[in-house]
Amino acid sequence: MIIQNHFYQEINAEMLDFEHTLKTLYLQNPHRHLDQPRQIEEISDILATANAYCANEFTEKLLLHRLNEDTFFSQNADVEVYQHLRYLPAYWHSHNFIEIACVLQGTVINHIANQDLTMVPGDICIIAPDSVHAITAFCDDCILLNFIIRISTFEEAFFGLLSENDILSDFFMRMLYQKDCQSYLLFRTGCDQEIANFIGYAWDEFNGQRQYKSRMLNSIINAFFILLLRNHGTDFVFPEAGSNQENENTILILKYIQEHYNALTLSELSSFFNYSERQMQRIIKHSTGMSFSQNIQRLKLRQAIHLMQNSNLSIAAISEKLGYSAPENFRHIFKKYYGMTPMEYRSVQATEDTQKK
Repeated sequence: MIIQNHFYQEINAEMLDFEHTLKTLYLQNPHRHLDQPRQIEEISDILATANAYCANEFTEKLLLHRLNEDTFFSQNADVEVYQHLRYLPAYWHSHNFIEIACVLQGTVINHIANQDLTMVPGDICIIAPDSVHAITAFCDDCILLNFIIRISTFEEAFFGLLSENDILSDFFMRMLYQKDCQSYLLFRTGCDQEIANFIGYAWDEFNGQRQYKSRMLNSIINAFFILLLRNHGTDFVFPEAGSNQENENTILILKYIQEHYNALTLSELSSFFNYSERQMQRIIKHSTGMSFSQNIQRLKLRQAIHLMQNSNLSIAAISEKLGYSAPENFRHIFKKYYGMTPMEYRSVQATEDTQKK
């Protein structure tokens, strides 16, 4: 069976000899339930037996509880792309890098955050560092590509796109890096051909030996994230307490705050989304780690910084533009937040700009 896309090389979906060996061991040991998550000690004998019949270079790496960058990344590489081994016993593990699981064909179950996520073609799951999870891919026609990305590269590419959407960036950061939380973001992209193309570009580039391979892979990943957020920035799944309706509305709420923060009140926001003010406060606090008023204040102050750096507006005009009742209020809040007055900040910036010339 061949998966085809005219923008990238064909991915041969025929199973490897090692996968056939794993399948045979799975069928020979039905009582072991190898498709259900196990601790690595419980399935290490299966991996050793499979390796004895048909050596596979990844076996030793897979026997580690926690997978490290030094083990999986080539020297100077920021991005690697691997096809997940079918019939590989599902086992609990974590890693100190970002993993992005992309289902191209078949059905995969991602066991994470006390959930069994059924993933189908077009589903893309970003798995946060240190999140304990296991993958069940037990069918011949399953094709799952795993992108592994160094944390520094991911943050530069993914969060760099959100620099002008502070509250959404805060949300994604919180979802992926909450302490004591098994975190993921699951994008259901369906039949999005643009997304499929860039997955193919990455696969092609990783398996080729062309000049500037590492830099090209980084560029492809940047474009991939742009498309992911542009096309599917509001239709994804994440682990969050609360009702399904709240989960579905969270991103819409944060986007609404980002777009209307100048004159928005908690009462207006709650009414617009048909929540009580108490419910709305809880949703915002859980999503961003800050209250409604703290989010509004930070958004206004960041916009103030932008205006002071990129316009000739007076401090009074900036204060009025941001909805402060008086320049004195704006001055007091700005100094409390940044440790200097708006005039002092502008003076420091002017000095720095002169020194750069």
